[in-house]
Amino acid sequence: MEDFKYNLKKYSALIGCGLVACFMIFALIAGRKQREERERELEEEYRQVQEELEKETFRTEEAIYEHLLDSMLNDDADNVYMRVPGTFSKDDLTEIAQRIDPMIGRVDRMSYTASTTREGDGPEVEDYYVGVNYHYELSDEYYVLEKIQNGKEIPSDKSNAIKLCSVSEKFLSDNILPGMTDYDKELAIHDFIVENCEYSFSDANDMSEYYAYGALVNKKAVCSGYARATALLLKCCDVDVNLISGDADDNTGDSSADGVSDTDGLIAPDGTVVDGHMWNQVKIDGLWYNLDTTWDDPIGETELRHTYFNVDDSILGLNHEWDKKEAEQCSSTLQNYYEKNGIFFKTSSSFKDALSEYLAAGNRDEYECAVSYVDTNEEFLSFIFDYEGITSYQVATRGEESAYQILTIYFNPEPE
Repeated sequence: MEDFKYNLKKYSALIGCGLVACFMIFALIAGRKQREERERELEEEYRQVQEELEKETFRTEEAIYEHLLDSMLNDDADNVYMRVPGTFSKDDLTEIAQRIDPMIGRVDRMSYTASTTREGDGPEVEDYYVGVNYHYELSDEYYVLEKIQNGKEIPSDKSNAIKLCSVSEKFLSDNILPGMTDYDKELAIHDFIVENCEYSFSDANDMSEYYAYGALVNKKAVCSGYARATALLLKCCDVDVNLISGDADDNTGDSSADGVSDTDGLIAPDGTVVDGHMWNQVKIDGLWYNLDTTWDDPIGETELRHTYFNVDDSILGLNHEWDKKEAEQCSSTLQNYYEKNGIFFKTSSSFKDALSEYLAAGNRDEYECAVSYVDTNEEFLSFIFDYEGITSYQVATRGEESAYQILTIYFNPEPE
């Protein structure tokens, strides 16, 4: 009996130890499963966080630009935050912002925050990312276009945009008529701006001269104001137009005829070499042309000129420089003002015949035309005196000698 009791205790102890061991094994297994489940939960949480971060991560220059542009056009806020790879420097991000069409608006400031964010196939991988916040403002021209084209009201606090819209709507009502071609609309816009705007600063503390507001409301602007006003009115007429930035210079010299010197040349409107200039490219009947309203309005002149109305790259390139990779190619002269009106002459005989016909019809108003490789010296032009009533004449030339010259001939009739 004693042996039985002893063995019972012995086996009971062994069974108890076995049960404890089993319990511990089960506990270990359960704990491991819990840890594995928790790890899976953490990995899922990490994946979800990464997915959310990925939505705000823009990895290419084009993606950053598109998101910035989309935010400017569609969000009510005045800023946009995005996460970008650390390979983008501040200069890179600034250059992307500068791609925004000035007619839409501009980024006026940018904040750049460096941070290290866990990224990759697992938590152990780290990549370097930065946060960039663009603060922007929409242009007055943008608000005007939205109002005229889409009927969207201009915010009441945008007083300049409201004034600019009023002037633009009046111009369109008075000058753009049903049935006009895109060329006709462009000509009306060009002539209106050249005749009504003066190259000048109205106020040293006022930057409006750099915008369409200066050209159309204050009637004083610099080249960017001329170009933006031209672009605004053309866009209002659904004519494709771009702003082009570059440089411009004048190398022309004096010209004279009949002993009278009357030089304007292709000088910048302020009388100096232009270091930084803006003009337009316009699409007419499927082809692109260069248009420079600023240089058609030199200081000191009152006559309407069309020297830079729809010229090709070869003509504009005589005194303008720009990045042609970033601009449209302009190779046609079909819609050039002088070509279209039959007053672009490439031979001396064709020029003489046209001017003779003009004078024979009794016309004594100034005669403006373009000539290419035509010698218009005093001896050649002496035929002008064959026509009754002309005592003298003056010739003003604009443009490069031989290649592209604009002649304006003023006739002085006999006094009555």
